[in-house]
Formats: sequence, C-alpha cells, structure tokens
Amino acid sequence: MLEEIIQRNLTRITLDLEEIPGIIGIDFMDIFPTSENHRNQLDAEVAHKARVLQDTERGIVYLLNQPILTPYGELKYIKIRFFDETRLNWEAAADFKVKNRQLLLDKVGKDDRFSYIERPDWNAVEYKTDDSLVYFLEPLASEVYGCSAK
Repeated sequence: MLEEIIQRNLTRITLDLEEIPGIIGIDFMDIFPTSENHRNQLDAEVAHKARVLQDTERGIVYLLNQPILTPYGELKYIKIRFFDETRLNWEAAADFKVKNRQLLLDKVGKDDRFSYIERPDWNAVEYKTDDSLVYFLEPLASEVYGCSAK
C-alpha cells in the first residue's frame, strides 16, 4: 500500500514538477492517510520496513530499511501523518532538492502557486496546485532527521 501511494503521488505531480527548474532529487515524503484506520494500516505496514526516527506533533518519521526507487531518486525518509481532514485533497506531499532554491523564492508573491513558510527551525517554499503539494525545505528534512538515524 505504501509504495503504491508514493508512486501514484509522484505520477500525479509529474507535469507540475516540469515547471520547477533544477530538481536534483526527492528528499522526503509526507503520507496523508484518508482516515484514522488508514493511518493505523500504514503505520503497521511501515513498521516492518523502517525504523522510527522521531514521533512528531504531526506524525511519525521513519527511515526506510530499503529505500524506494522513484523517478526522482531513492526515497529514504517518510512521515506517516496523523489523520487530518484538511489534507484529503492530496495523498502525499513530497520534498525535493533543487540546484537553485532562490529561483523558487523569487516566485513567491508573483505566482499564487508558490508560498513561503517560516518556522523556528526551518523554512520552505510550498508549491501547491490541484494535483501537487510539494515543498523545498531549508534545511532539508533528510538533514534534520538524518541526524537521528546515526
């Protein structure tokens, strides 16, 4: 189930991603369950395929034992989010690495699909369309959670 959700989401956002210059690869993915039962199923599945790195206020972050090969490289880090009705438009949100993040920052305020999010420990450019919910974080989620993997 998990791998199907990941691949289906990446297929769904492919056309939108063509508008993003300089994508280097996938970094992280949030999975949005469609119900509390669905979340429990995903957590049970991933428990056999990964180890818990962090239990956050929005869900559990995992490091996959075997990365999932995607068209954008290997996906090693995922978060199974707690059920949230506001996320039902999307199955998942992927984070990507880009060559020049400034090109995306320059679109904020000029293109409604791009917005800037700032938190105490990170900031992100969010790219949102009917099909896509994509993030470009600083620092990368893999860098933050990767410290927990050691």
